[in-house]
Amino acid sequence: MVQAWQQWLSPRPKQRTHTNAQKAFPYLGDAVLYEPYTRPDGHSLVRETHNIEDPLVRDGLSGPPLHIHRKQNEFFRVEQGVLGAVKDGVEYAVTPEDGVLSIPAGTRHRFWCHKTAKESLIFTIWLDEINDSDFIVDVNALRNSTSYLDDCQKSGLKPSPFQLILFSEHASTLVCPPFMNWMPIWLLALVHHVLAWIAEKILGYERSYPEYTEQE
Repeated sequence: MVQAWQQWLSPRPKQRTHTNAQKAFPYLGDAVLYEPYTRPDGHSLVRETHNIEDPLVRDGLSGPPLHIHRKQNEFFRVEQGVLGAVKDGVEYAVTPEDGVLSIPAGTRHRFWCHKTAKESLIFTIWLDEINDSDFIVDVNALRNSTSYLDDCQKSGLKPSPFQLILFSEHASTLVCPPFMNWMPIWLLALVHHVLAWIAEKILGYERSYPEYTEQE
């Protein structure tokens, strides 16, 4: 239960929208649609559609900020449109003809709909399957962050960086804002760990919310 002083110190949506039953779920209104699915071998993937008619997509703002996955390699396969991607400071424009783009664990990267695109961006994204059931990027990590951001938008609130860092910490992901880009990974991880501890132990945020996530 969130205390009144925690709500005052760090405002958050008072109601969480129940999105856990949605097989496919939108983000930023009609800007992005996520469609999780599972291959016959049990591997989880997400098909993303970034609607080029949306201003956020056209302006390259529908993807995540610069970040690092500490434990998992990440892979992209473009089906339609042009995927913009930065990988350790090098920018790429990835098309369906380019095959799979791989992002090794520990790589600073981000992605968006590239400015040269003439149609909506559609691509499949997946990460390594590893035995550690906690502290990994999975569909529930995506559900938590996108549903929280949408609820903040509906409530007219700025998202809390503490909550977002706690989500990231639980998924072994480091967010790299411009003023922290100079930090080596070990120092960035330490800063994240401290901020995540403040978020959970002092501000009363949670690593995951049942209203947003599918339960095993």
